[in-house]
Amino acid sequence: MQYVNKLILLLVFFLAAKSGANAQSISGIIIDSLSGHLLSNATVTVSKDGTEITTLNADKGSFRFSGLDSSAAYEVKIRYSGYRIETLNPVRPSNTVLSVYLVREQKEMAGVTVSSAKPFILQKNDRITVNVSQSPIVAGGNAYDAVKKAPGVTDFQNLQFRGKNVTVYINDKPARLGGEELKNYLSSMPANTVERVEVIPNPSAKYEANGGPVINIILAKSKDLGTNGILTTGAGAGRYPRLNSGLSVNHRTADLNIYGSYDLLQNKTRSVIRADRSFNPLFSVSDEQRSFDELQSHSAKAGLDYTINKRSSAGVLVRGVFTDKNKFSKNMSETTRDSSSLVTSEGQSDVSTIATNVYYKTKIGKTGDLSVNADYFDYGKTRKDQFTTRYYDAKQSEYAAPYRLRASAPADNKIGSFSADYLFSAGKIRYEAGAKAVMTRTDNTSDWEKNANGSWEDDVQRSNRFIYKENVYAAYVSASGSKGKFDVEAGLRMEYTDASGHSVTLKQENSNDYISLFPSLTVSFNESEKQQYSFSYRRRIERFGFDIVNPFIVYQNQYAFYQGNPFIKPSFSDNLSLGWTYGNEWMASIDYGHFTDALAEVYKKAGNGEAMISTFENIASADQLSLNVSYTKSLFNGKLTTSNTLGGLYAKYNAPAGTDLSNAALAVFLSSSNMVSIGKIWRGELSAAYYSPMQFGAYQFRSQFFASLGFSRTLLDKKATLGVSLTDIFNSNKQRYNVSSYGVQSVNKSMPETRFIKLNFTYRFGNKNVKAAKNRQTGIDEMKKRMSN
Repeated sequence: MQYVNKLILLLVFFLAAKSGANAQSISGIIIDSLSGHLLSNATVTVSKDGTEITTLNADKGSFRFSGLDSSAAYEVKIRYSGYRIETLNPVRPSNTVLSVYLVREQKEMAGVTVSSAKPFILQKNDRITVNVSQSPIVAGGNAYDAVKKAPGVTDFQNLQFRGKNVTVYINDKPARLGGEELKNYLSSMPANTVERVEVIPNPSAKYEANGGPVINIILAKSKDLGTNGILTTGAGAGRYPRLNSGLSVNHRTADLNIYGSYDLLQNKTRSVIRADRSFNPLFSVSDEQRSFDELQSHSAKAGLDYTINKRSSAGVLVRGVFTDKNKFSKNMSETTRDSSSLVTSEGQSDVSTIATNVYYKTKIGKTGDLSVNADYFDYGKTRKDQFTTRYYDAKQSEYAAPYRLRASAPADNKIGSFSADYLFSAGKIRYEAGAKAVMTRTDNTSDWEKNANGSWEDDVQRSNRFIYKENVYAAYVSASGSKGKFDVEAGLRMEYTDASGHSVTLKQENSNDYISLFPSLTVSFNESEKQQYSFSYRRRIERFGFDIVNPFIVYQNQYAFYQGNPFIKPSFSDNLSLGWTYGNEWMASIDYGHFTDALAEVYKKAGNGEAMISTFENIASADQLSLNVSYTKSLFNGKLTTSNTLGGLYAKYNAPAGTDLSNAALAVFLSSSNMVSIGKIWRGELSAAYYSPMQFGAYQFRSQFFASLGFSRTLLDKKATLGVSLTDIFNSNKQRYNVSSYGVQSVNKSMPETRFIKLNFTYRFGNKNVKAAKNRQTGIDEMKKRMSN
């Protein structure tokens, strides 16, 4: 830690030497003129001499523009959906905090909302915002598609940002998902339920220390008075038809907001996976698995927000996702011994999730805001699988009786949490403090039976019941302020973790409890109106998902298995970042992370050495260095917006000899997203991405390229939108990779179905011409997701 502290001090003194005495800022808070509540997520623009300098999203109801010339005069414009545009001119920089009161727009807006003027991608030092609701390509898709629209986000193995695993939040609340469960859940959420995606590269002490960068999914919610709603329907096709439809209704008065929605997704996809595995010079296996997945997902929510008085509000939200999934696959394995086997499997799973959030928010004194949240999440799953293995000789004749397996895997997982956050200002310093408790209990069972002689009997080698408990108690404090051209935010988070795992079947128990401190620091230097530099340091922890610590065996065929590791340890990391932004166009960063007890996915020989089992282990350490440059530009009077990102990643794993995991590699990533307005009613989008060959531990990925295209147009006096898109135009979004681990060599090609044509129709209806006596604060639209495997 000493070298980190020295680097921080050197950077602060270096930037202080460059700061100008006449640098000032424009800052303020945005308030509803009637209720007195802060209005979150307004768009604030600063202009000078008729030229726009910078734009930000006032996500907490406040804004600050630093590094301005104290002798100059500026124009500040505030836009918020459903309110009159407020223009302040002239405004001279000072240390005074402006109070901007917005008045509710009372005339009918004829279907035109301010959100249409939002840039598709907005980049700032602290976050990248993607207004996915404007994307014709995402329309008719799912939330997983929406997340990947953010520059720098990739989905190699897991969702990553600039080479680091991310933590997904929904409406500022952690989703508590990981791996395949995260992908499945986001894939079951229609994209039309998402308003925007925020990527926070260096989250503050307010955010949980678990994980790396944060991807925050903000769900769509109407801000209009009266009764209104959105009807969505869509259809598409790949190899098979797909369907999506949904209805959301919102009724808002001066004090009460009642809302609800229902969405349906139906699709069927095919995937092909090929693998050539070598276990020793005399024995190798070639696999080809063809799978067909049918998914039907029902999503519903209902909630209300109530303004108690001018200072307080409360609300409740209940949200449920119910998913039925059927899977059929055939896996053909051929060996060098002129023998082969065919595994036919059928699986059916039902997952039901019900999440409840209750919140209360109130103002304390002149500057204080207190938010209290209570959440409860119940996750239930039933899953049944059947496997039939047939054995063939060199003449493709069966030489043994079929071997049958079947499994039942129910799950009952519960998560509860309680949090309180207090934000206030004292002088020129803004403070934030809070406490949180998260209690988790997962109970997963895997009952296996085998049939080798015509009758079913228990398979005690594969069966297990595993109960995992994890309680995390946290407290944090942070302070932020400005001095001259500097903005500084420092925070400290403390977390006490008490975790235990109990294998009921194997009669094995392991527990772990520990206290950890997580400091954070961000220093920004505003050299000019358009150019800013930043430095940040974060210490993080990665507690691994329940699917990783659960010791269950997942059967693919007699040559390949997966098993969790209940003895896996959390990984700690120290993360440094240097950033640079220029206007709303250029953004660059250099990020370094050092990880101890880093997680590595490994492959080992199992049984007699002629089968492979994949699992996870801790390795001594790992290092990552990344360089990213992004350029976003609006051209031809806003008709064309292009956003391009070039990234480089150097990853080094430090592991013992014989693991085949110690390696270092450099990779390059390039993405481009282009949005064009054609006339007043047409919009087009073309996006593409390229990944160079890259290596992570046991994996060596080959290059990958894909592109997508979409168009949309408005109809019915701009109340409706019709869109069509083609994803993965060249059907090239496939993963080819080699695996080298503990003497196991494998060449793999994963070919999921990714090329779809989609047609989507959205219609907005309802009354927007309602005079408001006063308006409630948007408050917390909390959606608590506590989910595990």
